[in-house]
Amino acid sequence: MKKWLVTLWLLVVMPLTAAAQQIPVKTIPVATGNQFMIFPSQNMSMGGVSIALDDPLYDAFVNPAKGINIQGVRFASSPAYYGVSMRDDFLDDASSTRTLPVGMLLRQGTLFGGAVMAWQEMSKETGDGCCFFAEQAFTENTVSHEQSSTTRNNVYAFAMGGAQLPGTNLSVGLSVFAASLDGLEGVRLLYSDGDLFEQNGTMSSFRLGFYNQWDDGRSAELTVQHHRFQMDHERTWGLPREGGPPILVTRLEQDETNGWAVLAGFQQPLAGGWRLGVRLVGDWKNHPKIPNYDLMQIPRDPGNTSAYNIGVGLSRTIGQTTYGFDLIYEPIWSHTWADAAEDTPIGGFAQPEDNVIRAGEMTVENFFEFDNSIFRLGVRQAGDRFDFGLGLGLHLYRYHLDQEDFVRQFKRKLDESWGEWTLSLGMGYNFTGFQLRYLSLITLGTGRPGIDGGPRFARDQAFAESSFVVAPAGPLALQDARVWTHQLSLLIPIVD
Repeated sequence: MKKWLVTLWLLVVMPLTAAAQQIPVKTIPVATGNQFMIFPSQNMSMGGVSIALDDPLYDAFVNPAKGINIQGVRFASSPAYYGVSMRDDFLDDASSTRTLPVGMLLRQGTLFGGAVMAWQEMSKETGDGCCFFAEQAFTENTVSHEQSSTTRNNVYAFAMGGAQLPGTNLSVGLSVFAASLDGLEGVRLLYSDGDLFEQNGTMSSFRLGFYNQWDDGRSAELTVQHHRFQMDHERTWGLPREGGPPILVTRLEQDETNGWAVLAGFQQPLAGGWRLGVRLVGDWKNHPKIPNYDLMQIPRDPGNTSAYNIGVGLSRTIGQTTYGFDLIYEPIWSHTWADAAEDTPIGGFAQPEDNVIRAGEMTVENFFEFDNSIFRLGVRQAGDRFDFGLGLGLHLYRYHLDQEDFVRQFKRKLDESWGEWTLSLGMGYNFTGFQLRYLSLITLGTGRPGIDGGPRFARDQAFAESSFVVAPAGPLALQDARVWTHQLSLLIPIVD
């Protein structure tokens, strides 16, 4: 990662959700946690291999039509914990999150359904510096502001239902995922360290799924998803006042992203226990409102993104051993720009009237072209009661940026690349009457970017409906970090 970067734009999404249908777009190697990891999974212990290998625990949450594979009535709970750790002069454990989901899945004949509720407690990132004294023209008011709690609470809800059409192998399902959010991890770090900061928002995701299984072992699926996200950021900071306490200034920033995603997949059994899978994913996002972060000196930045996954997978089962491989090519195009909030002189100085960018016209325009790739491999050994899985995932990011600044009258080009590694280990045991599973993930190759001599840049993990576009105001530095996730899943059969 090059150290001297004047302006970068960052759009990030949740890895687990992206693996299902939405696609992460990252311009810097930020260390992300698994904030939305609330569902049980068997294949995550195998590096997340999924294109040519079904996941009996997770598939119904990705494509609701796959609920046809649910057996009887099952109670499920998957408590999870993750921490983002780093070693520097400021922080040891950057943040941590605890999640407690509970749910029920059921199938009766050709009908199936399920529901999950989850409560989450997130630790707040803390700042080290004093208040940030902004130089922008904000309305100044003396306000009282009590110190908020050191934790944030989020609530998630999921429901799905569907049926197999009579006389066919085709299943149809619908699902909805919604959340009330007091915080998204890392957003606090987009603002100055000394600010008081609160978040409040909602998100929702609606899916329509189709799934067909043929008698010869082939299968095909199609999922269409609409996702919406809205978040308010209320921040309070101090302006210096001679002979008295600082004047506290409060400002409300808004973040909004809407989009559509489509997933199409096909699996074909081959000779010798092999199975071939192909998958196509398209994700189209529109960002009508993006906050004016401290590290971005240009207000009101909209944008849009078109992202695609083209993947092929192989799996093989020999006796009680299963192997899986995924190879994915990920082209992405992103266009972002900044609109002038008021008439802006070119060059920042007084100019003749014809050398002024009018309010509403572009001040900066950015074109990103990504050429990413993903490789996953894993193995699982199953016994009569005990199973064990190992896996490795590698996500290679490569992008080219063309940027034009209409105010300062210059163009720049940038090429960046890095790799993020995820190691996975999982095991499960079938007791008499219930199943217990443990999953451990560790992600390397990322860090917490920061601005030399200024506020820290964000380590961010956001839901796929939420994207961030950020322009650091100074040289970019990277502090190494690791993300360690633990999940314990309990599955109890109520009715077989």
